[in-house]
Amino acid sequence: VNMKYDIAVVGGGPAGMTAALYAARAGKRVVLFEGEMLGGQILPTRKIDNYPALPDVDGYTFAEGLTKQIEALGVAIVYAAVAKIEKTDNGFELCANEEVYSSLAVILATGLKHRKLGLDGEDALIGRGVSFCATCDGMFFRKKEVAVVGGGNTAFEDAVYLSRICKKVYIIHRRDEFRADKV
Repeated sequence: VNMKYDIAVVGGGPAGMTAALYAARAGKRVVLFEGEMLGGQILPTRKIDNYPALPDVDGYTFAEGLTKQIEALGVAIVYAAVAKIEKTDNGFELCANEEVYSSLAVILATGLKHRKLGLDGEDALIGRGVSFCATCDGMFFRKKEVAVVGGGNTAFEDAVYLSRICKKVYIIHRRDEFRADKV
């Protein structure tokens, strides 16, 4: 069975669902693929405090609202990872769950995976003191002592940002030298 769409969105986080929302509102036939759960990394967020007009919403509620919105617009949701994408003369073919889907265009919104330390209890502390985004969550740590793990550019940029709002910032790194640019 070959299901045909105008646009295929790969990834069901906020970016993918927003892309599907705009495409569906433009009258396009849209299919969205998500290999895990719609919402992506926003799901475990206990409090989203930096999104306009939605203060104090949690990640699950935010993702649930987006899901209802795209479903109401007729976006087809396939809960499967895309195993293969091939360019064809008429667009693209995507293989997922041993089915083939055709689309004229593909939007990749696959997100990323955070690198964890692997410490006991770490998962239970995500959103309760362990964060992966200084810009997103820094204000929760205002006037507190914090630690940034890493030695690359992102870790240093986060540490500089946090130094403006936090009492003290520690940088924890596993190597003898930092990888961040000297500047």
